[in-house]
Amino acid sequence: MTGNQAQRRFFRSTRGRIVALLSRQGATVEELARELGLTDNAVRAHLAALERDGFVVQRGERRAAQGKPAYLYELAPAADPLFPRAYLPTLDALLELLTEQLPAAELERLLRTIGQRLAQRWRANEQSRSSEPLSRVRWAVAVLNELGALAELEVGVEDLSDCSGSQARLRAASCPLAALIPSHPRLCLLVEALLAELTALPVRACCCCAERPQCCFEIDLITEH
Repeated sequence: MTGNQAQRRFFRSTRGRIVALLSRQGATVEELARELGLTDNAVRAHLAALERDGFVVQRGERRAAQGKPAYLYELAPAADPLFPRAYLPTLDALLELLTEQLPAAELERLLRTIGQRLAQRWRANEQSRSSEPLSRVRWAVAVLNELGALAELEVGVEDLSDCSGSQARLRAASCPLAALIPSHPRLCLLVEALLAELTALPVRACCCCAERPQCCFEIDLITEH
């Protein structure tokens, strides 16, 4: 299922319809129930789930002409990615144009530079200054997961006490650039450069760029002296 298909499916669900209604303006339980043809309790259950996921928040109250004030629900900033955006087709078109107009070596240099610049957003973190190579690798895995990967180090690497001359392999079942990798496999170089910049270690991409891409990077755990 593509991202757009998943979004359409979500917005056909009751919770998706609640999110769509709240995107227009804040609403009370009673107002949402009336729009959706549901009971107040059913709406409260869905709102509780959306609040738990961080998509909806309570903001103040709305006073009715009669009766008690009702809580007003609004969308939280975390709900923004639920809505379709033009980022993906725009980036795809940009990469197609760059691939057509730039020599391969220049395109690869550009992608590596982007990866290095992206890493700068995290380089101020204390973990980036750790003298332990494996600590920096673990931290880089956390950064990659923050970007949407489901990354982990291969079994056995975590138990290494002397990293000199050893190698770690990072695998991710979910690639953060999965929608673009099949058409633009050179994007793996961007992530390779990101990891190299974060860890200050040699990194080599060994990714699977098939229809469902999976990240794989080999990292040399060289201890500095």
